[in-house]
Amino acid sequence: MRFSFIRESVLTHSLDVVHENLARYQPLNYNRFMWWRSHTDGIKPLSKRATLKERIVNGDFNESSYFMQAQLALHNAKTKVDLNRHDHSDQLDILAVDLARYKRLMEDYWKEETARLEALYEAFTKTFNITRTELEEELCNWPGELLSYYKYCMEYKYSTPYANRKSKRGRPKKTK
Repeated sequence: MRFSFIRESVLTHSLDVVHENLARYQPLNYNRFMWWRSHTDGIKPLSKRATLKERIVNGDFNESSYFMQAQLALHNAKTKVDLNRHDHSDQLDILAVDLARYKRLMEDYWKEETARLEALYEAFTKTFNITRTELEEELCNWPGELLSYYKYCMEYKYSTPYANRKSKRGRPKKTK
């Protein structure tokens, strides 16, 4: 029963929920250098110079697709092996590719989520006069989406001069 963890703890979503969530993302063709990935977000992140609202609307801070792809890999592994019939060596042979896919997708997920969260913290602390701990506490307790929190901050928080700066620099326009 070496891979019995596939039964309970690691599978957090049903197969229907996984397929429903992955339908939002763009499928990828096979790539031998990134063989474990099957979908992409399809979003080109905006630069740091774009306004915070533009970045939120663009989806720069949305959850990545890697977690759902990892869940799909576990569901595929679960259907391939009978945990009661196969012994340990057979289980390892059958599940090697799916478990490697799961491991790499989870590594990508944690790396991507950490980067997106850090970018979110940096953008909000630069745009509004708010500390990181205060932002973390408010975001954890916020009932709505990120855009509604942004609108709340625009109304009730002090905007820093960084927020008022235009996203494009250059020569000022001529005045007559």
